[in-house]
Amino acid sequence: MLRKAAFLVALFVLCASVLILQIVETRLLSVISFYHLAFFAISMAMFGLTAGSLIVYFNQGFFAPERLLAHLSWIAAAFALAVVLSTVFLISTVLLNWPIRLILSATLWLKLIAALVPPYVFAGMGISLALTRSP
Repeated sequence: MLRKAAFLVALFVLCASVLILQIVETRLLSVISFYHLAFFAISMAMFGLTAGSLIVYFNQGFFAPERLLAHLSWIAAAFALAVVLSTVFLISTVLLNWPIRLILSATLWLKLIAALVPPYVFAGMGISLALTRSP
């Protein structure tokens, strides 16, 4: 019973931290660039969560139910590391206006996407594993 409660608390903490990360990223993007990029951050969160759950779905042999806790522990550690790296990259990114340089602007947008998506991929993997592989 205690193990089940710890599992549910850990799942709650993961989901809450994803929500907090999304709020922080929308606020950071609205401060360091344009306010309408808050919707972009939400879109990247949805994309990353979906990509993470698809990774779990298409690799069912790798994510066996008997190794659920081992997989969830390394996914949670990777999520924590990705959050820190994502925030550092996000703060160091400066977006330019459209007409300045098309190639440079596109490169910076790709950097922004690469900075926002990885934490959500790990979170999607963890939430999907917890909801589909736990007894």
